[in-house]
This record gives sequence, C-alpha cells and structure tokens, in this order.
Amino acid sequence: MGDEAIRRFTPFAAVALLFAVAPPLFADGTPIQVNPNRPTFSTPALTTQSGVAELEFGLAHSVLEVGDIDSTPYLLKLGVLKRLELRIGGNGLLHATQPGEPSATGFGDLQLGAQWTFLPNGPLGIDEAVQITWKVPTARSSNGLGSGQPDVLLMLMFSRDIGAFHADLNFLSTWLNREGPRIRGSVPAGSLSVSRALDERWSLTGEIYSIGGTDGNDAIVSNLWAIGYKVSTRLVLDGGIDVGLSHTAPKLSVFAGLTVGVARFRAPGRPRGKAPAAVQESRRAIVSGCRCHPRSPASPMRTPRNVGTRARK
Repeated sequence: MGDEAIRRFTPFAAVALLFAVAPPLFADGTPIQVNPNRPTFSTPALTTQSGVAELEFGLAHSVLEVGDIDSTPYLLKLGVLKRLELRIGGNGLLHATQPGEPSATGFGDLQLGAQWTFLPNGPLGIDEAVQITWKVPTARSSNGLGSGQPDVLLMLMFSRDIGAFHADLNFLSTWLNREGPRIRGSVPAGSLSVSRALDERWSLTGEIYSIGGTDGNDAIVSNLWAIGYKVSTRLVLDGGIDVGLSHTAPKLSVFAGLTVGVARFRAPGRPRGKAPAAVQESRRAIVSGCRCHPRSPASPMRTPRNVGTRARK
C-alpha cells in the first residue's frame, strides 16, 4: 500500500486505539466484549453487544492474476438490540494497478446491512442467524473499482463452540444488478471457518471459502490463515494470509487489522439472574479470544475489478 494511503488512514487507526484504552462511557461495571468479524470471509452468528458500537479496520494487499490491489476494509457494528445489529462497512480506500494501464485510486462501495440472531444456542448448541446487506454503488465504475449498480446479499450463519474451538459456517446468495446473460441473477457463495484458542490471548484461524462465477469472472476458491491477539476484552488484533486455490482467485493476500469496542451508546439493562443474555455474553467472550473476522464476497481483496458480490467486513 502506498505511503499516501498509509498516511491518510493512520489517524483512523490511532483514534480506534484511543477508544480501546479509554474508560467505558457508562461505568456500571459491565465490560465491553468485542465480537470480531474480521479477518475471515465467514461471519459469526452472534451479534454485537446490545448498546455497543464496535469498529473493525484493516489494511490488505492482494496479488491478482493480473495486477494487484490495496484496500482498507472497515466495518461499524451497532448492537441496537440483544440479538440485532446494524452494519455499515466497505472496502475503504482502494488502489488498483494493472500492467500497461494507469492505476486507479478511490473509495469502494458502501455496505449497509442488518444481522439477526434468530436462534441462539439452538439444537446441538448451534447459533443461527440471518443477515441482509445492500451495496450502495458509491465507487466509481469508470475506473473499475465498482460496478455502478446496487446489489443485495442474503446470508445464513451457523456458529458452534466446541471446547477451545469455534466454527462458523455461512451460506450466501448475492443478487447482482448487471447487464449480461449470466450477470443479472444470483451468485452463491459459502465458507467454513474454524478457530482455536492457543491461550488466553493468542488464537489461530483457518478457513476455506468459495464464490460462484459470473460472465466476467469464473468461480473462486481460496483459503485463509490468520492469528489473533486479544489485547483486552475491547481490543483484538489480527493478521494473516489468504492463498488462492483456483486460478481465478487472488494469488496471495496479506492483511492486518483490529476490532475495537468504541463505546456504549446506551446503558445496559440490569441482568436478572443467569438469563439467556448472560449465557450469550459468556460465549461471546470465548469467541473473541478464539477467532480473529468478515470479509465479503465482493471484496476486491479476493476478486478482480468490477465484480462486487460482497464487500467486507
């Protein structure tokens, strides 16, 4: 990533770290417990703590079959209810290069979504959730950083804790709004992520995912490996690599980022004994120490320009 991009986004990272070490907005003894969605393609079924604003931010460099691309993915999650969160995210500032063509720099598309955990701790201890995301075409299509058209993503998520392990299984379908015989329609995708807590702070994550093809791009299969470090209950750092398994996937991506509990925008209610919410909070604590997060099916980190099936997390 260029020096200009790094200089531009260093203040954002500094502000995120400042929030991480700042005292909670409501000093009622209830700690903020982050629920990282990055850096994985998969998304966990549990949502952000009720009343908490949580920010994810990262830097990534991907080597494509032709050229490369730098991105600064971000995701703001708002826990509006106990099992419902609102999501605002995207791939941030992008810089793409291709041999023989001028480089392209600009901001990626905006993602607006909501996630609902409709069945926490269901049969076999599996959390089940649904997410819907609308891609707002804010990126310039003239330079290849966006399609210029809105897309809609529907995702089903299944998560399970097994001792020191945590698994996320996702099924996705993105409805593209494009011109072309095979592009106007749905694009399926799927992912499986497994994380293991190495100790109270360190964790290791492995993942495999696939994205269906369109007229402009064939199907993609890739795998990701990441490490996570839990600085505190409010701050988790991550870094790793994504290696393409199909010739259409980005050859190699390297990334690093953080998840931080920014602040409470609403004071938490007083617990009434060991309610399901308390159980959910205790399991969220396990997850934050055992997994590192989403990216998205349309992310330039894993697809060439002008695809756009899902943008990050």
